[in-house]
Amino acid sequence: MTMGSKEKKAGKSKPAEQIKAKAVTRNGLGKSGTMILLVSMLALFVSMCGIVFLFTKAFFHSDSAFYVQLALEQLKSGKLFPPGMCYSTVLFVRSPNLILLPILKVIKDWMLARELMVIVMWVLLLLAVLYCFLPKKNRNIAAAVIACMLLMNPYQTADVANETTDMLFFQGAYLTIFFDVVIALGVMHRIILLDRKDKTAYKAFLMILLGIVLFFPLLGSVRMDMILTLPLAATIVIFYFLESDQKVSEVLKNKRCIIAVIVIMLAVVAGFLCYRRLGAMYWSESKGTYLKMDKYTGLWYSIGQFVNNLTIIFGNVEGAVFLSFPGLSKFINYFYALVLVFVIPTAALVRFPKHENRFTRFLILYTWISNLAVAGVFIACNQWAPRYLLTIYLDDILLFAVLLSEYMKKREFLTALCAGLIVALYCSVCHVYFWGHYKDKIGTDPSKELISFLEENDLHYGYASFWNASVNTVLSGGEVEILPLWDYAANGSQRQAYNPSDYRSWLNNENWYDPATHPGKSFMLLKNNADEDEAARAEWIEKNGDDPNNPWVDTTPPETIREEFYRLNPETLTCGDYTIVVFEDNQAMRSLGASLMDAGK
Repeated sequence: MTMGSKEKKAGKSKPAEQIKAKAVTRNGLGKSGTMILLVSMLALFVSMCGIVFLFTKAFFHSDSAFYVQLALEQLKSGKLFPPGMCYSTVLFVRSPNLILLPILKVIKDWMLARELMVIVMWVLLLLAVLYCFLPKKNRNIAAAVIACMLLMNPYQTADVANETTDMLFFQGAYLTIFFDVVIALGVMHRIILLDRKDKTAYKAFLMILLGIVLFFPLLGSVRMDMILTLPLAATIVIFYFLESDQKVSEVLKNKRCIIAVIVIMLAVVAGFLCYRRLGAMYWSESKGTYLKMDKYTGLWYSIGQFVNNLTIIFGNVEGAVFLSFPGLSKFINYFYALVLVFVIPTAALVRFPKHENRFTRFLILYTWISNLAVAGVFIACNQWAPRYLLTIYLDDILLFAVLLSEYMKKREFLTALCAGLIVALYCSVCHVYFWGHYKDKIGTDPSKELISFLEENDLHYGYASFWNASVNTVLSGGEVEILPLWDYAANGSQRQAYNPSDYRSWLNNENWYDPATHPGKSFMLLKNNADEDEAARAEWIEKNGDDPNNPWVDTTPPETIREEFYRLNPETLTCGDYTIVVFEDNQAMRSLGASLMDAGK
């Protein structure tokens, strides 16, 4: 073989070797390391499915029940908005219950259908994460896998699953919001990567897709403006401003930037107009009172509430002794929350110019802008529900996954693999702890005894407080229908509790209350007072004030109803923690309730 042929062969083999080496070190893991993390992610997904199927009944509540009840009404009426439905502060336009429709046509078990709905939503969310991080020009498998693993973490407090686990595993309400954010970022990831040689049709498709992705969430809630659309528009402008050496003239010449902002603004306007139209047609009177600034009680108090609620999202275990597994878990999650929410985003912003990847820079800006918007509204309105901060949880997980994957790309195989396995180990600990902490609740149905008792006594229609009504209806599979009533004296004590003719227009259907449909026996379901109720009420008033528009809700309401109803000589039964007041004639009870309402006006 001649020297020239050797050089020629070496010249041919060198690029091949470089390509092979680049493929192995692209994310620092190589194929084997990536497969290990993928297997870990699949194992966590199996654990998550087990949690959904085995624990949902134990943590099921009336907010969750509405998805099932709405889907059943949609199937019955053949309409997206069935007659008589009351939607309160959120219009269920593109909501999880739509996934229930095909499932309920095949599966008649309401709870099983709902559990399958949550699993389908999780699959869609995980696919959206993969879409976000795996564009053809900038694939990042490590970031996608790390984000998926962290998102599937179940957290818990001392007694019940906290709002993170409830909203993502059991109720599933925020899975749709997470999907919206992730899929929008995935579209923007591809828009950022566009160059001149890309086909015009592809560029137009991405812009149209961005508009569609942002429009539909706005039909359900204007909160998506604060969470997604407006922060995204601001991020695009600032991103291209920084990319153009801080020259406004260059930004104005950037067609991609201007078109993207225009598309977002058009989506916001169209979404707002459609939302107002739908609201006028289907919405109840309780419009957005949770965002009133008159509940503001002081900057430092509100900031303290904000920080405390962030720790609850990450599994703050109240009352845990430090030298115990729950106490250690509390410390780890406090530390994890501190690093994930405050330290890493701050460090990423400080090092902003040093990040080579354009999408990483875009994600840093979006995370800060979106999180500051959510935090600002939360603090200004003195909110108390940790679920309103869950988008901060999502944004920071996505950012952490990207930054960790970039660290892994620059490290040797063993270092990169250990970094990924630490994340997998942390997630595994959270799963093992959840299974161990709640093992006594596996497969439990808290309504089983009550439903059996009601059926034995031929009681199939009644009334209860909100938290004791719809949940039992759905857990019974519709065998017993229990409708929610006002369960406290609201509106400055002008409204008396437990009047069956005074139901609130919130997550129910007015047609369910028609006395002509249920002329026979009916009952009032009353859960006996718990000793800690007064303490809970005092704590609520201390934190939120005694606000008649946003009063404390009795989780275990009083044993008695208004004395006037005892004129009908009801029978009183007892089942566990419940007192059941039985009336022989529902129409007579409703007529009396209506007369009491008229007399109180």
